[in-house]
Amino acid sequence: MPPIAWRKILWLLQLLIWLPAAAATERLRFCFQDVALAPYYLGDGQQIRAVRPGATIEHLQNVVAAVPDVTLQLVRYPWQRCLRYLQTGEVDAVVANYSAERHALGVFPMKDEQPDPKRKFTQQDICLVTSKALAKKWNGQSFTGLSKVTLAHQSSRSLHQSLTHRQFVRVPISAQAKALDMLAQNKVQAVSMVCKIAGKSVMPSGFDPQTMQTLEPSVEVLHGYLVFSKPFYSANQRLAEELWSQLREPQTAIYLEYLNAPDLD
Repeated sequence: MPPIAWRKILWLLQLLIWLPAAAATERLRFCFQDVALAPYYLGDGQQIRAVRPGATIEHLQNVVAAVPDVTLQLVRYPWQRCLRYLQTGEVDAVVANYSAERHALGVFPMKDEQPDPKRKFTQQDICLVTSKALAKKWNGQSFTGLSKVTLAHQSSRSLHQSLTHRQFVRVPISAQAKALDMLAQNKVQAVSMVCKIAGKSVMPSGFDPQTMQTLEPSVEVLHGYLVFSKPFYSANQRLAEELWSQLREPQTAIYLEYLNAPDLD
């Protein structure tokens, strides 16, 4: 066989070897809890919903789509198992609030030995909303002169640590928009709701500024970070940093769409 023919064969073989490597992408195994936590995660169990999976999942899907070298694999387990698997490297990432304990489980986007606020996944303020008349009795922690206040809150969210006064009688509901309907119909006296995303007001359509008032201060401020397992970050530091870089602009519209939904089931 002529030398030119041999060279063509060798070139084709090299091309076949190179193409799969060039087309390969890194898999990102993202773990989230198997119990609904609206608006972030919807549905229960290990099944991944193809439609309306939750605001956090849609947000993450958009982030990953902007980085061509990564494919997203979603898995659901009990939350503590997600954290344990993050530590062992059996999953690659979670979205979690920062704490010293969790800092040891994975890799947060850090700056000056603190989580970098410019690279957080999301920040959300939880506020109380009540009638304008009742708002006059709010002292920042409770309502003066009242022994009982019925409070509608999402069943997936606990406010016992931030609202410790025993006057609050909690009424669990499935969605924020439903809580505002209950307030408008005087079925409850106050509701808890996401009032800000990334510091910007996101009052839902059911909020009536003529009759309702948001109370200050916020009862909770939640900071979520995209946390990578140490094995994933060690092997894919460039990809991890690129994914974090996509978080500089909050995707408020996604969360607002879910928050305005009359039912998140």
